Amino acid sequence: MAQPTPRPTPTASSAAIQQLTTSLVQSGLPTPHPSFLQPILSSISSTSQRTPPLSSLHATARLRLLASDLTGPNILSPTTPYFPPNTSNVQIPSQTLSTDIPVQVLDIEDLGKSKWEQIEALESERKGETTKGREVIRVIPDSSDNASSLSTPATQTSAAANQASTTNIRSAGPFRLLLQDARGQKAWGFELKKVEKLGMPPYMAIGCKVVLKRGCKVARGMVLLEPATVVVLGGKIEALDKVWREGREGRLRDAVNTGTGDSG
Repeated sequence: MAQPTPRPTPTASSAAIQQLTTSLVQSGLPTPHPSFLQPILSSISSTSQRTPPLSSLHATARLRLLASDLTGPNILSPTTPYFPPNTSNVQIPSQTLSTDIPVQVLDIEDLGKSKWEQIEALESERKGETTKGREVIRVIPDSSDNASSLSTPATQTSAAANQASTTNIRSAGPFRLLLQDARGQKAWGFELKKVEKLGMPPYMAIGCKVVLKRGCKVARGMVLLEPATVVVLGGKIEALDKVWREGREGRLRDAVNTGTGDSG
């Protein structure tokens, strides 16, 4: 008995890839590699009776791109700009980036708080506590038994604590960020002026994508982050973010113990 001929895997047309690429670039995202978009278009085509609207394809591609490691193979176009080789050279007093460069955040340092303040905040968070003025509020986890009950003093206290905790997380900075381009080159960036959407996790996650616009200044190897030349796209690399969070308190303590941190 003859075996049925296997159905070929659908392949996205070059026109569809180009249309989706144009949509992503026009929204401010870096140009993806065609091979990055191919599986997105093909998988949707194989499970749908009709071609989904461009807005749906755009949303899916954007989400996957912001969650990807930019240094991975076939993520961004081969023509994607990257840091000039001398970007981190502290011997160069001043230079300016000549083109837009997409980067991802590998590390974030809060320069607005002493390391001891940050350690104490992490300790309180670990204990389920936060502060409101001089008052210490213990966070009471929600239980399934109380899920359907009316608001109580305990749940009100928990809500207040969560709100206070969120306020504490969003430090005013300034911040220093370790930035990595698509070729894996790294450079530190300093928030010279307040940049929208830039902050400590979870406000900004590790792996967050940022575009350094043409004209961005670099001084003594430090990229100067200003609103006019920095666009925060968002996103997160889950594995890197998890490792960063778990090791943050240890890194802060090491910095204090070795004298590279402040005494608060």
